[in-house]
Amino acid sequence: MSTKHHLLIAVMAVAALAPMPLQAQVITDSLADDFRTFAAKNFSRYRTVNLFLETKWAHDYTFSMDGREVERRRKKNLHTLKFSTMVPMLKLRNASLYANLQYARYQFQTYDKDNAIAPSEIFGRNAYDYFCGGLNGSYYMSLFGKPLVISATVSVDGWNEGWGKVFGTASAMMVFKNTERTALSAGVMGMTLFNSMPLLPVIVWWHRFGNPALSVDIAMPGQFYLRYDMGSQRLSAGASMSSESFYLNSDLEGAPEICYYSDAMLKPEINYEYIINKHLYLSVRAGVSMVMKGGLYKKNRKGIKVRNEEGKTEVEPVVKQDRSPIPFFNIGVSYSLFR
Repeated sequence: MSTKHHLLIAVMAVAALAPMPLQAQVITDSLADDFRTFAAKNFSRYRTVNLFLETKWAHDYTFSMDGREVERRRKKNLHTLKFSTMVPMLKLRNASLYANLQYARYQFQTYDKDNAIAPSEIFGRNAYDYFCGGLNGSYYMSLFGKPLVISATVSVDGWNEGWGKVFGTASAMMVFKNTERTALSAGVMGMTLFNSMPLLPVIVWWHRFGNPALSVDIAMPGQFYLRYDMGSQRLSAGASMSSESFYLNSDLEGAPEICYYSDAMLKPEINYEYIINKHLYLSVRAGVSMVMKGGLYKKNRKGIKVRNEEGKTEVEPVVKQDRSPIPFFNIGVSYSLFR
């Protein structure tokens, strides 16, 4: 595989992490979920259109504000539909431009086990829509004899009641090694809206073991997988960070009228992939969704600064959410214009 291809993969690895607030508020963007790192040639991550449906088990959740509990209820009938596309607009020798679009619909019901008719002050609806779109531009060059790619994105999101926020990212990724068995890239990324860490280090590493069907696929801090390639099928075991995020109107006293809800998760999982034909791919995932940090933020994504038990300052949601780990099942279909 060419160095230029690894540069593209490095860019897409950063794109996958681009929506990641440096406070772990949002971890990954499903739009670029299939552009993370180099994998077996038959399972190219460059897919033009992606459609995923995910369901989760019912579970209890708790919201707290200023150290006091403000809502304790149960979620059931949890279903998530995600659609994304990334299309090349311009491809030159040393530059490329992509347009992307993402849509997600989150459906669930909440109820109070002790008072079934009591409405939620936070989730006033049974479904929420989230939209996001933008442009990603990259420039390829050489530095100290190593391939380097400079990338930037500009995006805007929204919901069915209006616009959300305009935000951007910038990154620099260098390919340090690129052989038939090992690929290593590293760099830094920064983004607007979140300011608790100006720059985030990113490492992308792929390695094929002595058994050519077995490989390790890592894009830190976003994912880690051990993969077994069986030609037109592939089985992977590992974990990735992802998020569910959308805007909502809250009736909770003391909370912003318009909130940005985020549930940042670590998802250990088993992933099965199948090549249907030259352009269609099927994926089936099953695992456990473990909450890392979640809750309600201001519309501008800002939280509140608090001191932890060690006396260090951390940024927490305005209204903090807690829930137990829950099983999930995900099935998806992807289409690629290119083989």
